[in-house]
Amino acid sequence: MSNMSGLSLSACIAAALFIGGCSSVSTPATDVSEVAESTTAQRVNQSYSGLLPCASCPGIETHLDLLSDGTYFLTETYQDRPEGQFSRLGRWEIDGERLLLHHGHDNTLIYFATDNGGWLQADTQGRPIVSQLNYELSPLGWQPAEVSLELDGMLTYMADAAFVVECSTGQGFPVVMTDPWLDIERTYLASSSAGGSYLHTRAQVTLNWETPEEGPARHQLRFQQLKETLPATTCGSPLADLEHYEWDLVELDGITPDALQAMHTRPFVRFSGQQLSGHSGCNVLAGPIQLEGERLTLGPVASTRMLCQEVAEIEFRFLQLLEQASYSSLEGTQWSWYDEDMTRLASFRRKPVNE
Repeated sequence: MSNMSGLSLSACIAAALFIGGCSSVSTPATDVSEVAESTTAQRVNQSYSGLLPCASCPGIETHLDLLSDGTYFLTETYQDRPEGQFSRLGRWEIDGERLLLHHGHDNTLIYFATDNGGWLQADTQGRPIVSQLNYELSPLGWQPAEVSLELDGMLTYMADAAFVVECSTGQGFPVVMTDPWLDIERTYLASSSAGGSYLHTRAQVTLNWETPEEGPARHQLRFQQLKETLPATTCGSPLADLEHYEWDLVELDGITPDALQAMHTRPFVRFSGQQLSGHSGCNVLAGPIQLEGERLTLGPVASTRMLCQEVAEIEFRFLQLLEQASYSSLEGTQWSWYDEDMTRLASFRRKPVNE
């Protein structure tokens, strides 16, 4: 979809130049930093839409949902084209006056804040488009659209509840068990060696914003077609995205989130080259680490020998998982470790550079 969007954008810019329009209908905000800061501070779910130019069709109906957790959904519908709808999801951030929509490692769309609270599309050089044509997405409040896309993620199923963690964002989606779920369930059970383990899955899905019987409203996932399953694989572990960062422990098998949150010193790890270092919540630790593709080998790990009775159980479980971890998976800004049966042992959140 991104290649198609890039081609249509270039064509539309060329068309605008051919028409000769140089005045701007949509302009960046006069104080864009103030607009951007207010957008970041609010951190509320917000939708935007606009009919953007298209060189080979009447227009591109564009809908953008920005979620307060930093996830976005973008859907582009090319008018008068069969199968002309394309959707993507990723992480968004505010950078000065710009809205950055990240998709994968090297694909970022750029928009500029406008005076009316919308976003003006940037050109291929990252500058605001100046044209008589409309390149602005206007605010709608919160009107989330149904999203249909091919999703790459880690599927888990236990006690009649299924959940998918999407690879590029780390966002988790509960599964609504409508057709063809029964076939997917059979495939999962045939591929998994333990209940609650994770199975790398690629599938065509739809995502709808719904209020479940329990809990707050959120996106719910429905499988449309299972493309493939990839047993004993994960979302991948690119070294450049893992090395030299500090990773805070946010999930530990057998330990409640509240117990982790209450710790005075949260366990963390970092690694560089083939050396792991970190803190167990009580003691400093260090040891060798090897990452070969998705395979993870740790240890032997040495640590100091202080006794911290209040966190002894958590520390014991944390040190234990270092011996059990076999697979590594980068899921958005979370680094997850799995055992040989693909049961998730722990997840770490990448600490922002400025923290």
